[in-house]
Amino acid sequence: MGNDMMADISKRSARNALALGMLGFLGATCGAADAAVRIDGQVQAGGGAVAGSTVTLWAGSVGEPKQLAQAKTSDDGSFAINADATPGPDVSLYLVAKGGVPSVNKSAADNPALAFLAVLGGAPPAHVTVNEMTTVASVWTNAQFLDGAAIKGPALSLSIAAGNAHNFVDLTTGGYGATIADGLNSTQTPTLANFATLADVLAGCAARVKADACDSLFAAVTSPEGKAPAETLAAAESIARAPWRNPEKIFALLESFYPVPDPRTALRAAPFMPYLSFAPSAWVLPLKFSGGGLSGGGKLMFDSQGQCLGRR
Repeated sequence: MGNDMMADISKRSARNALALGMLGFLGATCGAADAAVRIDGQVQAGGGAVAGSTVTLWAGSVGEPKQLAQAKTSDDGSFAINADATPGPDVSLYLVAKGGVPSVNKSAADNPALAFLAVLGGAPPAHVTVNEMTTVASVWTNAQFLDGAAIKGPALSLSIAAGNAHNFVDLTTGGYGATIADGLNSTQTPTLANFATLADVLAGCAARVKADACDSLFAAVTSPEGKAPAETLAAAESIARAPWRNPEKIFALLESFYPVPDPRTALRAAPFMPYLSFAPSAWVLPLKFSGGGLSGGGKLMFDSQGQCLGRR
């Protein structure tokens, strides 16, 4: 084989190797971009933006949760979270927002007692609102997996819990979810009013509607063991774990935080409605479901993902 032919083969081999290397680099870059998690959102308290709040994205699993990314909210409460790590299929993503200045209280400074939660599951929406409603929905559906701000548990259990949060809240808007606002639950159960009242009580502390609002909340939700929380997230957990404990004290905060300004209208200036008009027996959030062709609860079948398949 001549020298010219050998040189030509060497040049072609070098070009092919360079092309393959570039393809591999581009493939790896695109794969990383596709796998990365990006979430835009806003932190709200009392219906207004929270500036300077620290928002952390966590991955909950059977082991200790892993912090994936962190961001600070701007003056309008907005944030953008970007995580380079690729979460596995067995994790439940969630956001925790702590501190910040609520815009609804013009005289307020940073509120270290503000702590909100939004459980997103394995497929988070592109935009998330983190507020009192996402906190109540996330705490009541994930109470058995929560330890402070940490979530851990079996993958299937966390997936079911995250899926149920959507029944209570629309994570994109921070408003009511479709199930809690449907005809069954908005008129045939007290759940909608219970839910809004709990959100209002948390908002009283988060937005500091009174100088002693947080102290009043924490005193009312002290655990049966005598432990008082120091943040709104811990306060929500305390209520969820002992929903029967002192419901009248928690309900009384509604009057304290949002007194009726005009007896003729009897409407409170609460950020979330409809609120309760009397104390409940317990802070439980039952939901009614219809459809599926079922007329009774006996002999139901479920698949490995907890999906109801119907009756035998």
